[in-house]
Amino acid sequence: MASAWTTPRCAFPPMPFGARRGRCGWGCRWRRMNRSPSRPLEGMRFALCGPRRAADLALILEKQGAVALHRPTVRTILAPPEVLQARLSKLVYQGADWVIFTSGAGVEELHRQAEALGLWEAVYARLKQSKLAQRGYKSDRALRQRGLQAVAWDEDGTVDGLIEALRAHPLAGLQVFVQLYGQPAPRLVRFLKEQGAGVEELMPYRHIPASEAALDRLILEVLEGELDALVFTSQPQVDYLLAHAEKTGQFCRLQAAFERVWALAIGHITAIPLQEAGIRCWYPRVERLGALVTEFARFMAQRRGPL
Repeated sequence: MASAWTTPRCAFPPMPFGARRGRCGWGCRWRRMNRSPSRPLEGMRFALCGPRRAADLALILEKQGAVALHRPTVRTILAPPEVLQARLSKLVYQGADWVIFTSGAGVEELHRQAEALGLWEAVYARLKQSKLAQRGYKSDRALRQRGLQAVAWDEDGTVDGLIEALRAHPLAGLQVFVQLYGQPAPRLVRFLKEQGAGVEELMPYRHIPASEAALDRLILEVLEGELDALVFTSQPQVDYLLAHAEKTGQFCRLQAAFERVWALAIGHITAIPLQEAGIRCWYPRVERLGALVTEFARFMAQRRGPL
C-alpha cells in the first residue's frame, strides 16, 4: 500500500484520542467503533478540499456510506477573455516550435475558452504543427482525447521530471508556449530561457485561496474532531490550508490533529507538501478518484480499529 507516515515537526503534543473538544469528537469515535466490517467508511465524514469533480467524488464516497462535505480550500479564477485572446492570437499568427501542457484541466480549459473566442480551429491547427510536451497523466489523457500526442513527457508527474525529459531536445532559438497550471512555474520557465528558448506563458485559469472564513471553518472542524478525513486532489489545496494555519498561529495544533484525522491525497505529488509539513498522509497506488475511495476503504477494513 502506498502510504506515507511522517513525524510531526512541532513540539505541540497531540491530544489523547478521547480528549477531543466538542461533542463531535466523540461522535467520530463512536462512528469508527460501530462501523460495519463490510462498509468500513460507513458514517465517516470526509471534507473535500477541491472544487473540481467534487460532485463525482462525493457520489463515490456516499455509495460507501460515507458523508461527503464540500470544503474547498482553493478557488479557480478564469483568465480575462481579452488576455487569453491576445495570447492565443499570438500562437495562431506566429506559431510555436513547442507547446508545453502542465495540467489536464489546462488543456480542457484552453480548448473551452479558445472555442468560445472562435479560435479553437486555428489553435488546434498550430498544435498539430508544433512539438508537444506534457506533465502528468491527466495532460496525456486530455491531449489524446483531442487527437494530440506529446513527444516529451515526465516520468513522475513533476515539473522536474518534465525538465529532465526536455533536456534531450535542443531548444535554443525556438519559440515555446507554456500552459501553466493555475500558478507560475518559475523553474520550468527559467530552464527554458537558460536553454535559449523564447517563452510565452499561457494561464487559462489561476488558483487563489478560499475565503479566510472558509479556511477558518475547516481548521476548526479538524481541531474539534468533527471530521474523519480531508481529501486533497492538488498541491495548492494543501498549500493554502497550511499557509492559513501558519498565518493564524494554528499550524502546530492542526498538525497534531492530523494524528487523529486522515489526510488523504489523490497521489504522491499531492502528498509532497503534507509530507514536508510532517503530516501523516495516505494516498492510493493508482491516482484516480475511484481508487482513492476503494483502496482507502480496503485499507480501513484491514486496520479493524480506531485511528
